[in-house]
Amino acid sequence: MNFFDEVAGTWHKTSRCDEAKVASLLAILQLKPGETVLDVGTGTGVMLPFIRERVGAHVPIVAVDSSEKMLREALVCCDDADVHFVKADVERERLAGRFDAILLYSVFPHFRYPVGTIFKLVTDNLHSDGRLLIAHAQGRQHLNAVHRRLSNRVFSRPLLPVVEQVEEFVRVGLAVQSFGESDESYYILVRRGGCCAGRSSQ
Repeated sequence: MNFFDEVAGTWHKTSRCDEAKVASLLAILQLKPGETVLDVGTGTGVMLPFIRERVGAHVPIVAVDSSEKMLREALVCCDDADVHFVKADVERERLAGRFDAILLYSVFPHFRYPVGTIFKLVTDNLHSDGRLLIAHAQGRQHLNAVHRRLSNRVFSRPLLPVVEQVEEFVRVGLAVQSFGESDESYYILVRRGGCCAGRSSQ
């Protein structure tokens, strides 16, 4: 069984998010009322209420996950007719539509082809001047340790130091606007058609 299908029923209890950290990370994405959002790796939909609070009522949000059982849990928890749930593997499938913002919260280490996948999402699914945020509410070393413990159950790559990951993105032509990491968080903000950041903002 897929690891995320296996843990879907208890995910909300075992993976509670820190609202202050989430607010701080979403502030980097600078969501505005009326903006459309693609939530990649939505899981049980933990980020959807925070996105909705920022974009306003009745604005379409598309929530994508490769785990059918995670999406079932999200449907139960999310009473929002304007959230559209899609079962898809973004590494193997192309998604329809373009968005003002794409969020990848706590999913990036599970990509087998991280640079190619981000490049595809930016070029296929962002509007001109749209933003894509890779975000984690834990530090890199903590996340890598957690994933090492789970290595026999789910695929994950170690997160690179944020400067090294940014260099990989820049080499393929992605425009990184800002980035940073600490013991408490890790993020990279990519903008379609933007300029590359020269240094970390943290």
